[in-house]
Amino acid sequence: MTSAAPPVRDAAPIRALSHQSTNDRILALVAPHLTAGARVLDLGAGEGYFSKAMGDLIAAGNGATPAPMISACDVTPEIYRYAAVRCNRIGPDGRLPYPDATFDLVCSLEVVEHVEDQFGFCREILRVLRPGGLAVLSTPNVLNLNSRWRILHSGFATLFNPLSLSTVDVVHTSGHIHPVSYYYLSYALRRAGAESVTVSYDRFKTSATWLYVLLWPVLTLGNLGFRMKLRRGSPDVLRQNARLLDDMRSRAMLTARSIILSARKP
Repeated sequence: MTSAAPPVRDAAPIRALSHQSTNDRILALVAPHLTAGARVLDLGAGEGYFSKAMGDLIAAGNGATPAPMISACDVTPEIYRYAAVRCNRIGPDGRLPYPDATFDLVCSLEVVEHVEDQFGFCREILRVLRPGGLAVLSTPNVLNLNSRWRILHSGFATLFNPLSLSTVDVVHTSGHIHPVSYYYLSYALRRAGAESVTVSYDRFKTSATWLYVLLWPVLTLGNLGFRMKLRRGSPDVLRQNARLLDDMRSRAMLTARSIILSARKP
């Protein structure tokens, strides 16, 4: 039986647990898919900010009520506060509480970095998507130059820090337990069955842009050497990964705060 938290009244504004620019960018990406009859999942819904944003857009667009279209789930449904949509509890093994091929769209904002089994997480997303369905995931961009510099001097990517060894926080920034780069998240989605994976971004950091300008010669020569070595040793792997490698060395990737991956199920 599905466990769900009862809806509560929206007494105070519902907080976005991820950055506002990330919510705004993903809402703009998914807005064309919020059509009548679509089934949408807010995966890792937090307090329900993005569920409400989609619900408001649906109501404004065609006057429909959000509940038949939107579902929400989280490991902590007790903090969910959007009264129009119930929030189901994700199973302790990470299994989503929905049958196969339920949704046309799955949105997961700043969640995958909180997850222990990221490959299993991606498999569950593809499982609950209908054929032709779309998954949209965001996560902090550990490939931006600020993050690379922080790893060099501290060993920790931006937005990832030493964790408490005596307590567990699965919700907030201190629950960031598993940094994942664009390449490996894209790989996990493809392994889960995604047909295509594309990347977009929320906002760009001025400090990372200055680092990009300063380091451009080093980055260009280093990447050229990396590709030459890969071409000699594994030309087929280089061919298969050409677009991903181009994305990884782009100015956008090296300066963006977060990455947003869109994956289509065949």
